Amino acid sequence: MKRSMGGGALRGPVAHGRQKRTIRFMQLLFVLIAAGLVAYVIATLGSPDGEPLGGSHDPGVMQPIVLVILAGGSTAAAAALGGRSGVRIPTPARLEELVGRAEQAAVQRAEEIAAEPRDEDPA
Repeated sequence: MKRSMGGGALRGPVAHGRQKRTIRFMQLLFVLIAAGLVAYVIATLGSPDGEPLGGSHDPGVMQPIVLVILAGGSTAAAAALGGRSGVRIPTPARLEELVGRAEQAAVQRAEEIAAEPRDEDPA
């Protein structure tokens, strides 16, 4: 009996609920990372009286800017994972549609390449 390299890979698509749960977990993780970065920016900028917290000197100007940009990127990634319609399970009909579109695009591209004029050197 042959064994797969994956050791116990599932056959077929993963259950819809499991996909949604994994995506929600990743979204939560991205939001927590963003919150941690913003909290770190606030902590490094200092207390309301102007003293830096836990540091011997003030952070550079770019440090808070970069951290806020990274926090925004993390939040954007969490939003992008949500998508518009949620998770789409690849059904056999959907796979057939995708294969048909890919074949049509490949044939169209091959026809375009064949129709291009070629410069052939006689030498």
